[in-house]
Amino acid sequence: MPLIIDGWNLIRNDASDIDTNDALESARILIAYLGRYQSTHNDPIIVVFDSSREFLDIDYSNTPKLKVVPSKDADAYIKRYLDKTPERQRKNIRVVSSDNSVYYYARSSYATPLKSEEFWEKLRGDA
Repeated sequence: MPLIIDGWNLIRNDASDIDTNDALESARILIAYLGRYQSTHNDPIIVVFDSSREFLDIDYSNTPKLKVVPSKDADAYIKRYLDKTPERQRKNIRVVSSDNSVYYYARSSYATPLKSEEFWEKLRGDA
C-alpha cells in the first residue's frame, strides 16, 4: 500500500524528535528513518516537502521505493496525487499528515489517512 507523506508536517509533529535547528538536517534524518522503514516494508513511499529554492538541494537519489519530492505546496501536491489516482485505487494509498485539510481530503477521496503521530509510532517501531 503506497505511502505519501507530508514531510515537514511529520518532522514538526509533537511526536517527532528530529526537528533540529537545521531544516535540511531534519529532512535528512527523516529520509534515513524512511529508508530503514522501507527496508522491512515493500510499499513505495513518496515524501513531499514544501520547498523553496533552498530546500531543492536535499541530497538524495530517488529509488522506485522511496521518492523525495520538493514542491512549492506539499498539501496541493498530495491532493493532486490523489485526484490523479483512479478512485478504485485510492483505497490502497495511505496519506500521512496531521494537517486537517489534507487528512480529511484523503478520507473523502477514499484513501487511508494517518495522523503523523500514528505513523511516528510505526516508524520508531521499525527503526
